[in-house]
Amino acid sequence: MKINVALLLLLITNYTVALSEPDYKFGKVSEEEIAETKHPLEPEAEAAILYKKERVYYDYNIDKGWYITKEYHYRIKIYNKEGFNWATLQVPLYVSGGDEERISSVRGYTFNLVDGKVESEKLQKNGVFVEEVNKFRNKASITMPEVKEGSVLDIEYNVSSPLYWYLDDFLFQYDIPVNNVYLRLDIPQYFFFKRYGKGYYPIKLDESKERRSIKINYRSNNEADQLLGRTHKSGSIDFDENVYEVKATNLPSLREEAFTNNINNYRTALKFELASTQFPNRPYKNYSLSWEDVAKSIYDYDDFGPELSKTKYFEEDISKLLQGEMAMNEKIMLIYNFVKSRMTWDGYSGVGCSKGGIKESYSEGVGNVADINLMLTSMMRYAGIKANPILVSTRSHGIPLFPTTDGFNYVICGVEVQDNVILLDATERNAYPNILPNRALNWMGRLVREDGSSSSINLVPVDLSQETHYLQVQINQDGSVEGKSRTQYSNQFAMSVRNNIDTVDETVYMENLETEYGEMDITEYDLKNKRDYSKPLIESCSFSRENQCEIIGEDIYFKPMLFLAKTENPFKMEKRIYPVDFTFPRQEKYIIGINIPEGYKVQSLPENVTVQLPDNLGKFSFNIMSNGNTVNVNVSSEINSAFFPANYYDVIKEYYKNLVEKQSEKVVLSKI
Repeated sequence: MKINVALLLLLITNYTVALSEPDYKFGKVSEEEIAETKHPLEPEAEAAILYKKERVYYDYNIDKGWYITKEYHYRIKIYNKEGFNWATLQVPLYVSGGDEERISSVRGYTFNLVDGKVESEKLQKNGVFVEEVNKFRNKASITMPEVKEGSVLDIEYNVSSPLYWYLDDFLFQYDIPVNNVYLRLDIPQYFFFKRYGKGYYPIKLDESKERRSIKINYRSNNEADQLLGRTHKSGSIDFDENVYEVKATNLPSLREEAFTNNINNYRTALKFELASTQFPNRPYKNYSLSWEDVAKSIYDYDDFGPELSKTKYFEEDISKLLQGEMAMNEKIMLIYNFVKSRMTWDGYSGVGCSKGGIKESYSEGVGNVADINLMLTSMMRYAGIKANPILVSTRSHGIPLFPTTDGFNYVICGVEVQDNVILLDATERNAYPNILPNRALNWMGRLVREDGSSSSINLVPVDLSQETHYLQVQINQDGSVEGKSRTQYSNQFAMSVRNNIDTVDETVYMENLETEYGEMDITEYDLKNKRDYSKPLIESCSFSRENQCEIIGEDIYFKPMLFLAKTENPFKMEKRIYPVDFTFPRQEKYIIGINIPEGYKVQSLPENVTVQLPDNLGKFSFNIMSNGNTVNVNVSSEINSAFFPANYYDVIKEYYKNLVEKQSEKVVLSKI
């Protein structure tokens, strides 16, 4: 199934929303805004952005050069307690080298209606907090005071950015409705930006030109000026600006549902990417990049490509590890397991190594994703294995639709063997060749070679991940059940369960398992192949559960899949305009043998059924039969693709509806 990603995500049309810029003066909130109890277009919304204004323009400083000023104004309505999370605005502040963005001029008021009168509470300094997220980003949190159901929040702040070459995405759509939005962006004639759009809600970008003059003060180096004491002089820069404006109203919310890659991939937004610069008396400089350019540019970073050539810090250890004759696959696994056991991931992503470089990380046994996986790549090369880094954008980072260097935030190792590329990520203890952490399963990556060439690599697994449940169950006359269970997990399912087991001790894990399956009692728990990643993970236990069956008169009713039956359709929207992403292809199987109590017979069974998704993309089968005192159940659900375009939503929703309904049907036992 081929999918045109560009057509899927980019919908910029000539649709015009007629709207003059609303007069939302900061601090002037009406009683009607506070008194409103429901959003007029989305009554179930927990909050709404009544107004968002974003004004972005360039300034020039003779000492520091060009910089960007961003002015923001948000007016937010809180309808109920579920909307209280909107009482804190999170503002990203980007860092590049020694340059970093800074927040300033923060003002805010919370407005409430108290005894019929409008009261306001001013934002205090302790409501603004800036913290470091990683070496590439800080975060400012603005937390408003006295927030209640019905509050209206009015917030203003500025961000000053020396990163004049970078403009963050301009976002117009959120998981709450937006009543009015206004954007104005002024770009001097010296900067040329490419413009991209994403999302499904149509907006119009208006363009115009204006003349501008910036006054500057500078220190004169002229000898005559210095003799006369006129060292501080002033002047001006006159230039044209390209002005971009968006004025829109009533943008609907875009909410996240189950099996979504990253909802921000599908929100309506504009992206401006620097294509070139042409400053007076300076040469033209082109920044436009192809994917090959992006890959080569990142490879040339000081904390990327050059780190791959450093080997002295590990040579002795790897030479000892690889003593004697061995096959290529043995070498790969030895080095891979060595790095996994020696290194601990510090939780930081990025395509550049940490400040001390790989050598320091190796010594400390802790590093970011680039430290660990570039180290792995370098060791593979040292052992004579054809290995190269693969640039990745994590699922939380988004899908890199356009060739920009900030499109990638993660790196793994790719080993080329004949016509195949083996994918390796040593940041996770429970990962395995071609079994990557879910965060890295984001469509396509970019393999970068030493000679500067690169190629696109599919990151999504082809093989099914399987979860197979074997149950042998005894139903008792009082409606309780007891029995033995064996569950086998492979590939992505196995890694996920291993990760869950590693995060808590066994007692807590079993308690969580008992709760998940409805307050059952689990005994004789056993786990096989916990660290043998080449084999499926196998969980075994004995279990008992009261009130599993329903007793009506002298009859016993029970679901054939017992506590394993799905009870809820994860797809609830009437219409979904963005794709369904299962992360990886999967199969869930249930093989259940049920012994019925003495003195009872099977009165009725659910009918067998098979439900097929179109294009052989999935299949659900439900088979049940009785033989004397035994009921045998064989159920399978198979999803053969990780990704489904939005036009498949109705059939997927219907597929799961049938699956839930069938698993909810009951076997009826009656007394003989």
